[in-house]
Amino acid sequence: MAGISVFATGGIGGVHRGAEDTMDVSADLTELGRTPVAVVCAGAKSILDLPKTLEYLETQGVPVVAFGDSSEFPAFFSQHSGLQAPWKLQRAEQVAQLLKTNAELGLQNGVVVAVPIPEEHAKASVDIEQAIEAALRESERLGVKGKEATPFLLKRVVERTGGASLLANIALVKNNARVASQIAASLASMGGSQGFSTTASYSPETRTDQPLLVIGCAAIDITSRVDPNQSAESAIPEVDLLRQTKLAATSHPGTVFTSVGGVAQNIARAAHLLGANAVLVASLGQDAHGTAVAADLNRMGMDTRFLQYPGSGARTAIYNALHGPNGDLVAAVADMHINGLLSPQQIEEAFSSLRPRAVCVDANVSMPAIVTTLMQARESGACVVFEPTSVPKCTNVLSALLVIKHSHAVADVSSLVHMITPNSLELQRMSEAALELGLVEDVPTAATVSEIAKFHYSLDASVIRNLLTLFPLFPTVVVKLGEQGAAVISPSPRNATRPIIRHIQPLKPSLVENSSGAGDSLVGAILAQLHTRSELVSPDGSLSLAPQELDTIVSRAQRAAIMAIESMHTVSDRLNPDALNKD
Repeated sequence: MAGISVFATGGIGGVHRGAEDTMDVSADLTELGRTPVAVVCAGAKSILDLPKTLEYLETQGVPVVAFGDSSEFPAFFSQHSGLQAPWKLQRAEQVAQLLKTNAELGLQNGVVVAVPIPEEHAKASVDIEQAIEAALRESERLGVKGKEATPFLLKRVVERTGGASLLANIALVKNNARVASQIAASLASMGGSQGFSTTASYSPETRTDQPLLVIGCAAIDITSRVDPNQSAESAIPEVDLLRQTKLAATSHPGTVFTSVGGVAQNIARAAHLLGANAVLVASLGQDAHGTAVAADLNRMGMDTRFLQYPGSGARTAIYNALHGPNGDLVAAVADMHINGLLSPQQIEEAFSSLRPRAVCVDANVSMPAIVTTLMQARESGACVVFEPTSVPKCTNVLSALLVIKHSHAVADVSSLVHMITPNSLELQRMSEAALELGLVEDVPTAATVSEIAKFHYSLDASVIRNLLTLFPLFPTVVVKLGEQGAAVISPSPRNATRPIIRHIQPLKPSLVENSSGAGDSLVGAILAQLHTRSELVSPDGSLSLAPQELDTIVSRAQRAAIMAIESMHTVSDRLNPDALNKD
């Protein structure tokens, strides 16, 4: 906000040693992921975990540039860390050009320019490193942790080196300031100093189209996959585990991958990457995970004005999934309490400010939040897509419709939700609950189901029956069938009361890395296509598209799902506006 483009300091903060237990990560790194400023430094102090620091910067999308003749990332007092920086630039003009290009591309991340300590002051680095190691051992013995650790270590290092570390510190700061001034002067001569500035990552003026509003869960996803190359004797037997509903009481070699996730966030991310103006409304905790989610959305250039922070110790949602050697989900634990704290007022504010053309709400939010979404969408003429999320939560929308029906606020609640996107288990539960609640009355006869099944022999009869049961309440349903593709029901163009059922044939992935985000990616891709073709949504929010058009949209959306399956990310970072057009 101060308009500073180039900033000189001694060293950046980083990931502290033992961060896997303490989550102690300096705020510098998160801020660099969302603030376009060049930080000229001597790397990071070796009291930190330097490999994890570089990994964290990469996760935040922050380029790390080794400045000078060496590509090695400096370790503050030492020119050497044994770690290679991703970039190497030798002149201030080259760094300035990088910053100018960053600004021209509209990127909102910072850049770390790592300058090694001058040679004449690096001679004492061996003694200083020995003093650091001794100070680290002393801090562990005394139990010095948290915010007290860094001041304690630096004080001890100064004492153990007789002040040599302090003199080296002063020298490297002066050297960093010299390099920073050269970069700033070059940037100014290019007319780029104002371009690389700390303006907000999102400006309402940058998008003039009506946004796609996505309401629900944003979370941190922890995805674990058992190593497919381990011996057959030690591999997890997924089927047996699911039957016994318990995990074998042992550990398994594999990989663990952490990313930003959550159903609504995944959907919004996929739609955004595919070119839609997607805006997320979600609750985050005031914790490191919440900071990471917001920073990642900012890095992507998404509008984060409607993220809510309930406070009161609320934790950012976490989804922890275990996948077997073949990539299929074995079990998962979801800490989602915070999603129920998303306030109806926050949703009302988003509708009032954005006037969206379409809205997607997932079942993680509370029933009052769903009621507010449906009523606000009806008032503004927005198309509503409901993502059922899970079997226990999928009936939340039915409870919301029942409340609205009993309040007599709307004469016909079947006009409130224009599309739902369940899997077959969620479809089954929603069909049962709709009958139990009296929201639908007629069950299709066995003869009707059998007749339709003749034309769709690959569809299970229960899917056909449940689609027909819910059709009076939800006019368009896209059922995610995994390896079997998708089933679709929508009104006949000639008679809106007559349903037409189709089976969308599946696409096959070239490999399976992670199946968690495939369904969310599919929904995001459907929404992106509806959003970019405004003629498909009528003024009252209802869908205005022929069955063939819907089938094409779903078929194309499957490509986003396949890309997610082939990636360790829940939403593939390879998605782009042209991704659905490829053969």
